Amino acid sequence: MAPKPPGILGSATILMMKKLVIVLFGALPFVAQPAIRLADVRKIYIEKMSNDLDEYLRAAISKKFHQRISIVLDRSQADAILTSPHAGAQQTERATVDLMDPRNQVVLWSGSAGDRSATWLELRHGGEQKVADHLIGELKKAMEH
Repeated sequence: MAPKPPGILGSATILMMKKLVIVLFGALPFVAQPAIRLADVRKIYIEKMSNDLDEYLRAAISKKFHQRISIVLDRSQADAILTSPHAGAQQTERATVDLMDPRNQVVLWSGSAGDRSATWLELRHGGEQKVADHLIGELKKAMEH
């Protein structure tokens, strides 16, 4: 068998390279898909949070966003996930939440709020609601800009 001249690839090598290119381009939408923009979020999944803050956040989203934002119960249907980076460590009068892309790779928005009426030894009734209302109010402002 005569050696192949330099620079000429065999048909098996060319076929393998074509297959590799097809596989790479096929995977590109999953790898290179950009994160959703904050302004484009329409469906939010809210993770369970301590002190039932997630329930107060749901109510605040419904109240402040009306029909613009839907809360979904299936994480796979969400444009973004509202989560607490310090789950379990949140205090009743203070909370931090992050709005993440569905793959939890990009923080689209982050907010922190506290109930100013809470004192060191006394927690006022409705602290979670005030914190949730403040957080969602800040989220709404961020989404409008």
